Amino acid sequence: MGSRRTDYQAGNIYAAADQWMERALKSDDSLFTPGKAVWTPENLAELRRRWPDTVGRGFMNRLHTELDGSRAEIYQLVGEALYIHYLFVFDIHRKTKEDRINEALGWSGQNITIPSDLATGLERGLASFGGGRSWIAMYVGSLIEFAGQWKRQDAEEEERLLKDPWAYKDFVTGLPSDYNPQHNALLHLVHPNTFEAIVAIDYKRQISEAQAFARYVTDGATDVDRRIYQIRQGLETDEGKDFHGFYDVGILHMWDPNTHFSSPWDEYISRARKYYDTGVMQTEEIDYKVEYGERLSEAREAVLNGTDDWGDQVKSRIPVNFLHPVQMARFRDWIDSSPTDARKSLQAIWARGDLPISERIRTFSGLLPRPVISGAGTRANAISALLMGLDCHNYPPFRIRLFNDAYQSTGYDQPKQGADEAALYVHALGFLDRFLEEAENRGLELRDRLDAQSIVWTLYQSIDDTDEPIVTITDTEDDEPAPHVIDLDALADKLYLTADFLEEIRALLEEKPQVIFQGPPGTGKTYVAQELAEHLSGSSERVALVQFHPSYAYEDFIEGYRPTILESGQPGFKLTDGPLKAIAKRASDDPDFNYYLIIDEINRGNIAKVFGELYFLLEYRDRHISLQYSDKLFSLPENLYIVGTMNTADRSIALVDLALRRRFNFVEFHPDDEPIKGLLRRYLDKNAPPGMEWVADVVERANEKLKDDRHAAIGPSYFMKAGLDDDAVERIWKHSVLPYVEELLFGQNDRLSEFDLDKLRQGSAQDGAENLGGSE
Repeated sequence: MGSRRTDYQAGNIYAAADQWMERALKSDDSLFTPGKAVWTPENLAELRRRWPDTVGRGFMNRLHTELDGSRAEIYQLVGEALYIHYLFVFDIHRKTKEDRINEALGWSGQNITIPSDLATGLERGLASFGGGRSWIAMYVGSLIEFAGQWKRQDAEEEERLLKDPWAYKDFVTGLPSDYNPQHNALLHLVHPNTFEAIVAIDYKRQISEAQAFARYVTDGATDVDRRIYQIRQGLETDEGKDFHGFYDVGILHMWDPNTHFSSPWDEYISRARKYYDTGVMQTEEIDYKVEYGERLSEAREAVLNGTDDWGDQVKSRIPVNFLHPVQMARFRDWIDSSPTDARKSLQAIWARGDLPISERIRTFSGLLPRPVISGAGTRANAISALLMGLDCHNYPPFRIRLFNDAYQSTGYDQPKQGADEAALYVHALGFLDRFLEEAENRGLELRDRLDAQSIVWTLYQSIDDTDEPIVTITDTEDDEPAPHVIDLDALADKLYLTADFLEEIRALLEEKPQVIFQGPPGTGKTYVAQELAEHLSGSSERVALVQFHPSYAYEDFIEGYRPTILESGQPGFKLTDGPLKAIAKRASDDPDFNYYLIIDEINRGNIAKVFGELYFLLEYRDRHISLQYSDKLFSLPENLYIVGTMNTADRSIALVDLALRRRFNFVEFHPDDEPIKGLLRRYLDKNAPPGMEWVADVVERANEKLKDDRHAAIGPSYFMKAGLDDDAVERIWKHSVLPYVEELLFGQNDRLSEFDLDKLRQGSAQDGAENLGGSE
């Protein structure tokens, strides 16, 4: 198991740390804008010289003053250093972290933001540094000092330190400052399998010297971290899979005599009591929810009685604190576009009588189209907001992320894999009932589920570094972003496409969660697939890519037996999941987010053989089926989307069969069709030196000569490269485009002269002159 944390979202932290090591430590690159030199020895030295060493509040203002007049790269370095610091800190809210990082980035005067996959790493953190803003100058200053000293090592020494954790520790502890939590954080971030995610040296000493652990230290080691490393190994042998860390209930009391928790519920309710005793729960958490419930109750009566304004009443009373604006907008639009279906669904969830809550939810959910609100967790969130109109004290709001955190904190069972909206919400209600019971057993008397939910809601929030507890939620967007909260306009600008085109693809995926991009090579099919999938999912970690080829088989894609060494030491075979089953499992385990599998060159494989049972599952997402090698039933989760790309110019491969075409939507990527048409010209206008628009003219003239075969066009991506000039265009044309054209015109050698670059360019110039002449 090791000291690497495996709890909720810890993987995002380690993924970000790995990127930092690759880009900033192993090279001088930027974490946020790869390809830009930011973590250079010169930048680090300049920042360290101007770094304020004061302790106290107002640090950001003081830092801004000290850095006045600095180069943009220095301000960006500050933002990225703050990011690495906040990556480890768990007792500061994610929005606060992002605001401070963005504040520093804003000083640069450039439009730099935290990439979405890195922003997820700020959600939780691993440990508390203490001191909040008061000591941040020291913490981040130490990080900058570390990086500056690191840059003085040669490449061979850097490689040694990254491979040898104990040599690395000697390097870190040789830096200035005897007591610095940042040094302990750096130990764990770089070598998480060796050093604990503990920053307080006093806690480390307590653990290493605890008499209860003495038997595990077998070699007389005196170094604190070496002793803890041996202690962990001993505990893992004794405790097995139940041992996660030194703060586990049952382990904590062995080294901290002041801890008296005997079960996870003891600790959780102790935290609940501290909040309850503040006396602010009623005014800060209960009253506004009750008000929402009363307002929705009025809308419910309008729906059940069929008043003329029932739709307006529902739309105006949807609780804004519990639904993301995009969800609200889509739900309101659905009421306007399909009032009969919408009212029928609301009558089902708000029906009079004692219908079971699960029956109400499943009937409503069956009538709510997936494109309106998708994902079981997100739909359960929306449904819980409506149930407040039934009885907010008995049916309080639900958010999958905060309840998952509560389940983990208390040891309560997680919902079953693949649970639908009803099962998720009913499971949460069961937890609240258990919470009420456990609280009463410990002398904390709560009135109802709404009280319990309000405490769960609050305990999920962290402590801001102003040392004031966050006890109210007024904007839930930062708490749990909806899976499809995206900015298609920004993505369209990045891809030089139109937002309407991207929105059409998104809509196609909602209607049928499989789509294929087809067109000639060089039209950006794979690039757009990856960028769009990452944008829609919110993280590159929720996107997987495979490429089909003639030798790719079912055993490679879905599951098959692979060579291995058996426990006996003899060679054998092991049933191993392929990329399809692997990402399907990840999607099932994380139902609140969408996952994407990109199949590049999908028609280069023998699709019927590779897909196997997938033909059935693509069409019936709600069904289970036995796979070829496994007795376990398998299904495709609803939050898994498949995007294929297909090169239509390659005559050596067959077109896909009708059975596959029926299961996929197809999107055309062709240089003569919008929005691919004109894409190269748009790119050149923004990225190439003045006068390079002739390249777009040449490509268009060449495609005009190839128009007899629609799939034989020259795509724009050949020339969408940095540093494009006349020489680069000539190389690309000679070594990439012409070989492609020669293949297309095989047996028509007399036509090759038509594609001479100079002739095409001269023709473009003549066309331009004629156009100018005609305009006079």
